[in-house]
Amino acid sequence: MSNASGASLKKKRIESVLDSLAKGSSFLKACKAADIDQATFWRWRQKDKELDQQVIQVLDSRTQTVEDALYAGATKGNVVAQIFWLKNRAGNRWKDRQEQTVEGGLDITIRYANEKDRGNTKS
Repeated sequence: MSNASGASLKKKRIESVLDSLAKGSSFLKACKAADIDQATFWRWRQKDKELDQQVIQVLDSRTQTVEDALYAGATKGNVVAQIFWLKNRAGNRWKDRQEQTVEGGLDITIRYANEKDRGNTKS
């Protein structure tokens, strides 16, 4: 196979992987569909920063799709989506626990119910 045809085949495989990823496939399925090994695609990404950026953009687009669906569910009354959205978007106001700062020292004394328990502790 000549370099030109090899480069063309590589380009087609990359396009196939990117297209599959954009449609929601996993990396494994996208690589299998393009007839390449997942490790090969990973090496291509490491060597080609432009390709790596394309993959990151596709994955970011998928995340935005899920964010849009989460927001749509929250605005339609999905309480779980509402809670998730508020805790992650307005966490300073919406959280399950309250944090308190206590000044001073702490003095702890351990008392055993009976003497034989004293010897069974592990350090």
